[in-house]
Amino acid sequence: MRFRPRCDQRANCGVLFFVFLVPSTVVNFLWYASSNVSPNARKPLPSAILWQTSVDAYNMSLLNEVTDFTTLVDKTDFRFLINNRRCDDAQDIFLVIFIHSAPDHFQKRRAIRKTWGQERHLVDDPLRIVFMVGEVQGRDDVQKALERENYIHRDMVQGNFLDTYKNLTYKHVMGLKWVTYFCRQAKYIFKTDDDIFVDIFQLVTYLKGSSGLAPPRGLIMCFLIRNPYVKRSQRSKWRVSFKEYPGKYYPPYCAGWGIIMSPDVVFNLYLQSTQVPYFWVDDVHVSGTLAQRAGVNHVDFTNKLSVTEEEIFEWLQSPKLSRPYLFGHPDAEVDTIYALWNKTYWYYKRTGSRR
Repeated sequence: MRFRPRCDQRANCGVLFFVFLVPSTVVNFLWYASSNVSPNARKPLPSAILWQTSVDAYNMSLLNEVTDFTTLVDKTDFRFLINNRRCDDAQDIFLVIFIHSAPDHFQKRRAIRKTWGQERHLVDDPLRIVFMVGEVQGRDDVQKALERENYIHRDMVQGNFLDTYKNLTYKHVMGLKWVTYFCRQAKYIFKTDDDIFVDIFQLVTYLKGSSGLAPPRGLIMCFLIRNPYVKRSQRSKWRVSFKEYPGKYYPPYCAGWGIIMSPDVVFNLYLQSTQVPYFWVDDVHVSGTLAQRAGVNHVDFTNKLSVTEEEIFEWLQSPKLSRPYLFGHPDAEVDTIYALWNKTYWYYKRTGSRR
């Protein structure tokens, strides 16, 4: 991987002492407009025959070729309201990242695009990023803004389910579905949220150093939550009734803000999602129940993912230029994302190190 970072930031990051200029919106718009087809243009789906002979990890013959594309878990009228086949332009993609976002999180998506999510940072290890969102109800202004955003950036995927807490499993499985149908050449798949910072250079170096250019089969690596109680409190937004989940404990599952998977795991989780009743706590359902049914054993990545807000701010405020954390803490503010990126970029620029 040849390091060629470029830094974009806002002027009010505060913690740091340098400013980098960003390309103008006009230039970005012209570039995207010239390199992408009309948003209404639809490419035909691959044929079932090609599916069976394309990539070993994805045995598409196990899916119902007549109904599967329009099915999402128990939803039989599924369709992509917005879709971008972002992997069609490359035979080899090292990492594809699908990011859970909410329709009105415009600033969070902008921060990722202008910091760690810029695909051009990785010259020799192609990266693709897509944002997963659900449908907006009664907010035509938000939907139109989403469509304008997608027209410029071409990195949105929207499904026809309401974007709510109770529908997060649809969003998670839609990410697996999108990779299964549109990005099967990716060697690694990373699922995260739009409030997380990622040192993308260190992540790629870590994956290549620990697993090589291609991951081992059966890889699912995450901050592992073991034997968690089912939340029954009326005050919890994650409260689950005994009817919804009768057990006292969930199976071990991944914190949803950082899950690294091999292609076969993505496909097997997606395949299991077509056979298991819907459960709305997506992290539990996908990385717990479906993973258990697929016979997948988690790799605990806690030592890399576990970092507190206090540790992050201590690193930001330190005058020493020390190695960045691989990930930021969950629920990070937009300003924190920019500040983390700026110091991370400066670290690699000054040291030339990616380890």
